[in-house]
Order: sequence, then structure tokens, then C-alpha cells
Amino acid sequence: MADRDGTGGGPGDAAASPPTPATDPPTVPAAPAAPAARQQAAEPDAESPVSDPEPGSSADADSKNIVCMVGAGISTSAGIPDFRSPGTGLYSNLQSYNLPYPEAIFEIRFFKKHPEPFFALARELYPGQFKPTVCHYFMRLLQDKGLLLRCYTQNIDTLERVAGLDPELLVEAHGTFFTSHCLRPSCRQRYSLAWMRERIFSSLVPKCEKCQGLVKPDIVFFGESLPARFFALLESDFEKVDLLIIMGTSLQVQPFASLISRVPTNTPRLLINKEKTGQGDPLMSLMGFGGMDFDSDKAYRDVAWLGDCDSGCLALAELLGWKEELEELVRREHAAIDAKAGEPPQKQQGHEDKDGGNPKKSPGDKEKAPGDPKKSPRDKAKAEKDPKMPQGDKEKTQNDPEKSQGGQ
Repeated sequence: MADRDGTGGGPGDAAASPPTPATDPPTVPAAPAAPAARQQAAEPDAESPVSDPEPGSSADADSKNIVCMVGAGISTSAGIPDFRSPGTGLYSNLQSYNLPYPEAIFEIRFFKKHPEPFFALARELYPGQFKPTVCHYFMRLLQDKGLLLRCYTQNIDTLERVAGLDPELLVEAHGTFFTSHCLRPSCRQRYSLAWMRERIFSSLVPKCEKCQGLVKPDIVFFGESLPARFFALLESDFEKVDLLIIMGTSLQVQPFASLISRVPTNTPRLLINKEKTGQGDPLMSLMGFGGMDFDSDKAYRDVAWLGDCDSGCLALAELLGWKEELEELVRREHAAIDAKAGEPPQKQQGHEDKDGGNPKKSPGDKEKAPGDPKKSPRDKAKAEKDPKMPQGDKEKTQNDPEKSQGGQ
């Protein structure tokens, strides 16, 4: 299950795949080899967290197949709490739900018996209320430059999709709110993000329209298997990766945390996080199962940039000469989200589930036909006066996450 440290999938249409560059894509200098970890506090006047590569090091090669591993820390500046931070983390603030222990809210056995606490929490954290962060748009920049091999996210907040990451380049390791399914094995009816949102914000426990079974978003709870896509892609991806960037995760939840050990032994690994994490047991390291090595005399490829993820991404972008481009991308995309948030909701054709969706639409999901006899004379008069005005009742659901408001 997600460690918020991680939650993940996304509302709305993700951006299409970036066009293939006419020339070779730009390259990112790989993180430098070093006898000890190069680490950095996030101070405005501090030196950059990645120094020039040493002669003969693996950093002489350029990186064109970058894999990002991300967790809840990349979304905290959006206003979404992580799981484990003392005092502010999600697990520290669940007293009102009367749980036997904090993690129970994400355990599948508890959910099947007592779904109400989860859906109450979901109203507070539901996708579509937050904007992507600088860190999300840094990954978007990697994608647009043809450098992103894959993003593996623990998050279920869908902000990677909202930021425009191509779904083909995204692995939502802990599932997604983007779709939901009936939990009855004999049914497994699928429902859309809009269908689930309407019920959650109506304070209803979602029940299947087909069999009245409990419907759950497709996020991975404790006690459930990770999505098949996670296992299908990780072997080939982690054989090709030439730079691993790890951001905003405590690396405490398996099997996600084990991915850091799957990269080739000469692949640099950059951690951008508030504290060092992923450091393994020295004995296990000798056996090839260790984690990150920032400080020993044998450290040669792991670099820790200590601070918040947005600041780390801005510092890295500045080193690459991309800082102004990144800041402009954030401004432009946030302005577009704000502009859409001020528009009246409209039906987005073809934006429901691309591979099926729920065949039964709830009353709030349907637009009335122009000749609907139930439409009031007042509605008809307005439509005749302004032909651009949407006809019928206003949509109750939103399929486009960029219409969401709320700061991050």
C-alpha cells in the first residue's frame, strides 16, 4: 500500500506523448562519483548539491534514460500531508476516526468491515483539489526533453497526471483514484473517477449499481498486491536506467523501496529528500542487497541533497540551465488550472475511462438532450438568448483535474 510517503493515480486526461525530437535529445550530466556522499542543506546561498564529476568517474557518461522514484514528499508543498512526519503526518492526525491504530484506515480487511473512515478521509485528500508542485513539473520537463524513461510513484494524489506526465511513462505503484471497482469477485464492475467523486462528496459509501457490493478506488491497501504493470516494467526499466532520481520518500514500504537496488552497479543515484534514507545494513550491502551509501570510504555513486523537494529540483534545474524554463512551465500550467477552475463545468467528451468505464451513468453524469421535455422554460429562454450557454443542468462531476482549486 501507499506510504504517504505515497499515494497515486490521476484525474483528467494526461498529456499526450511528447513528439520525438528531430535531433538527439539533450542529456543530463549523471551524478558524480565521490569517495563520500555529497550532501547539501537547502539554503538560498548554498553551493549546488551536485558538483562537477571527477575525471574517470561514471559521471563522464551522459544520462538519457532517467528513472524517478517519488513519494509523498513531492506533494507536501501542494498542501497534501505525508504519512510519517511527526505531528503533521497523516498517521499523527487520525484520532477523529476512532481507529484501532492509524494504519488500519488503509488495511483492506478493516476497510471491508468499516469503509466509513476511509471515505471520510478521502473527501479531504480527494484528487482535483490540489495543483502539481515544482517537483512534478521538473519530471514533466524531463519527459518533454525525451530524458524520462519512467516515473515510479507511490502517490495516489494523481498530480503526476495533472502535471502532464504521459500515462505510458508513469507507474502508479500503489494504485490510483483514477478508476474504481466493485470488490465482489463475481462482479468487478468498473467505475470512473467522476462517479466515485460524486458519491464521496455526497457522504455516501459507494455501492455497486450492478450488485450493491462495496466499491473501492483502485489504490493499493495493505494486504493487497501491487498492480501488474509495476512488475511488468521494472525489470526492463531498471536494466536500462542510467540515472536514478529518488525524491520525497522514506523508502520504508516494500517492494517499492527495493527498487533502488535493481539499478546497474555503475548507475548514479541522487536522493532529494529532507533526510537521508534508503541506507542499508553494511553486511547486506556486501551481499549485494544493500541500500544507499552516502558516507563510507567506499561510496562512489550515491548523492544526497537534503532539503525540500521543490528547492532540490530548482537547484538541479539551475545547474542544467533549465531553471527559467521550469519556473515558466509552473507559472503557465498553474495559470491554466486557475483559468479552468473559474469556468463552468462542461462535459469533456471521451474523458471518462478510456478503456471502458462504467456503462451506467449516474444522473449527475448525463447532459440532457436539447429537446429534453424536463428542461424548464427559463432554461430554454436562456439557451435561445445565448447559444453558447451549455444546455441542461450543470455538471455535478468534473473529469478534468485541472478544473480543481486549492493551493498546494
